[in-house]
Amino acid sequence: MVSAFARSPRAELAAVRLGVHLALITGAGANVVAARTPQGLLLVDGGSEPHARALERFALETLSCPRVHTLFNTHWHPAQTGSNERLGREGIEIIAHENTRLWLTRKIVVSWRPGSYGPLTPKGLPNKTFYTHSQLSEDGDRIDYGYLGQAHTDGDLYAFFRKENVLVGGGVVSGDRWPVLDWQTGGWIGGLVGAFDILIRLANDETRIVPANGPLLTRADLKDQRAMYFALYGRLVAALNKGLSPDEAIAAEPAKGLKPLWGDPRPFLDEAYRSLWGHFAPNA
Repeated sequence: MVSAFARSPRAELAAVRLGVHLALITGAGANVVAARTPQGLLLVDGGSEPHARALERFALETLSCPRVHTLFNTHWHPAQTGSNERLGREGIEIIAHENTRLWLTRKIVVSWRPGSYGPLTPKGLPNKTFYTHSQLSEDGDRIDYGYLGQAHTDGDLYAFFRKENVLVGGGVVSGDRWPVLDWQTGGWIGGLVGAFDILIRLANDETRIVPANGPLLTRADLKDQRAMYFALYGRLVAALNKGLSPDEAIAAEPAKGLKPLWGDPRPFLDEAYRSLWGHFAPNA
């Protein structure tokens, strides 16, 4: 399968050590966390498909591992599942929420990206799924992972490296841009706020939080983002209850004063407003 992003430029991969056995890899389409374990390399997210081969080689070299053993998909998006086909053919364990697996079994068409994505082949599909939470024990480090609810999509998960105090938030968390709020595959802004509540409870002041894109964040950063999304949630619900169209709601500038350094908020606001339709009905 060739994705719509197959013409992407060559990956400029870089690694930042998060511990002796842990590294953050950038440049493969989204942030990827790699961990060396006795069984082999563990990856949280796999970057985009055009970068899969380069990412695998770079990650193995960075952490001096012979092979990849486990891959987490924090959600179904192409920048997170682009290594599934390549690594799945090698027989590795691919862990995801069950909703993520279900999306990957079908052709996905969403308004925020051109073309379609999927279905993945049987070997590329997650082969270990869960519904609530679970954990792995790797070389003295406990990796907790759990469901973040309907948030960025309806299959978002976190992965928490307890020993290193590194929390991977996946697509729920963004460090340098307005994220996609994928309402067409179950995401919604109220759920996004709820997912932040989960992450904030898990973290402490020393936790390093890995977003899908951008630099590492802190628990204080999560609190700031949560406050911003909650404010937007309230303003957009008020617009919905007035019967405003998406264009009218956006024209009211509900993001004014909240996050100007992230650039144009209108695509996110459109997605956030549409995401409310399945959860609220305007007042009669």
